[in-house]
Amino acid sequence: MKESLQILIIDDDETDRMNVQNLLEKEGLKAKVHEASDYSSGMEKIRAHKFDCVLIDYKLPDATGVEILERLRDVDRYNAPLILLTGMGGEQLVAEVMKKGAADYLSKSRLNGKHLVKSIKNAIQIGSFEQKVRSAEYALAESEKSYRTIVETVSDVIFRLGIDQKIEFINPAIRFFGYEPQDLVGQSIETFIDLDPNDQDIISKIATREVGPMSTCNLEVNLKFARESVLGEKAKPIPVLLDAFGLWDVSAEQVFKNHAENNFQGTLCIARNIMEIKAVEEELLVTQNRLMEAVENLKKLSTMDGLTEIANRRYFDEYSEKEWKRAQRDKNPFSVIMIDLDSFKPYNDTYGHQQGDACLKKVAGVIKGAMKRPADLAARYGGEEFVLILPDTDEDGALKLAKKLRQEVESLKIEHKNNVCEKWVTVSLGVATDVVKKGNSFADLLAKADKALYKAKESGRNRASLFKEA
Repeated sequence: MKESLQILIIDDDETDRMNVQNLLEKEGLKAKVHEASDYSSGMEKIRAHKFDCVLIDYKLPDATGVEILERLRDVDRYNAPLILLTGMGGEQLVAEVMKKGAADYLSKSRLNGKHLVKSIKNAIQIGSFEQKVRSAEYALAESEKSYRTIVETVSDVIFRLGIDQKIEFINPAIRFFGYEPQDLVGQSIETFIDLDPNDQDIISKIATREVGPMSTCNLEVNLKFARESVLGEKAKPIPVLLDAFGLWDVSAEQVFKNHAENNFQGTLCIARNIMEIKAVEEELLVTQNRLMEAVENLKKLSTMDGLTEIANRRYFDEYSEKEWKRAQRDKNPFSVIMIDLDSFKPYNDTYGHQQGDACLKKVAGVIKGAMKRPADLAARYGGEEFVLILPDTDEDGALKLAKKLRQEVESLKIEHKNNVCEKWVTVSLGVATDVVKKGNSFADLLAKADKALYKAKESGRNRASLFKEA
């Protein structure tokens, strides 16, 4: 994180803009805050400056927050992370703005300095990871381009044969095999190609006019070395792929037309070093694998909560949408568990935020360990809240898991003398299940789980509650 951040607030309410600045100052965040009161002036500032983060009011005089999110990427060449501020909305609005590219969504009515600073830092961290992903993907594309050029322009041996099958020209690449080009002019191909002089079938494939404009393609032959090695041993011939093209005084299309006069003028041959090509291809493959691995690692980091090392809110939104569609297609049960640490604010006030973070990590470890199936997902929903997605899980299975999690968190025996229900850290859990059908909404299921969580807290906390229709 930079020592001093450049932050832009786009909000038509001066009081709200001042409130944001005051909250940042109270939290000690070093930042220069720029202001804009509408979409147009905000876009002008974004075009002119590089911002580390942009806070946008959902409803502006000349545009809505969603409209801004859609247009912003066209003008912001630095891809600053975006946080939406609003005094309205719900789960459906949250899902919409997150899909449009917002890094986070904060309610003005519940805005506090701690959450605001944490949201800004997380947004900047996610933006940094995404930038690294883009850089790695660009490096991969450039590497592929570079190596493709190497493969296509590798030093081939090129030579021309006259109608008498003698060498008329050969390029300097032949020096690799110990020959000087001028010494081979006038010689037959058996001088440097490992052929039996009596093998007329191979020689005719390379040198004669009988098979048309292209005598042969990808013929594997061996090129001999002119000298013995330093150790006095005879060097082994090098395998090459050889293409041979018949040369005529008319176009290739005219060669076999009986009425056309044509004269054979020799053969052009190109020999490609198979070993060199294979070495370059292997190097390319290794480089590609490393870059792809780096890209995947960076993508994983950009979807992970930095503190608890489980999925973050953004990945939760993406994953839940995908799994919900799959459940709709298969008409399977789908369960959600909302988890909240009981009396966590008093815990932070008593033991400090550093100890609070350590507590969240331990609880997240228990939750993560309970995810046994590949499709199950645990995510940090915000602050001290977690959420579990359990595709193809009925309410009995989800409630059983919720009760087990409650017991395992309690068994950690993390001291919490100001907890209203116990003397150690506990959690309350809300469970909701739906047999997914067309027209059902995941946001509704999430709201049911939230209601069940509220019921668990109202009933004394440290318990799991199952949502039941009234």
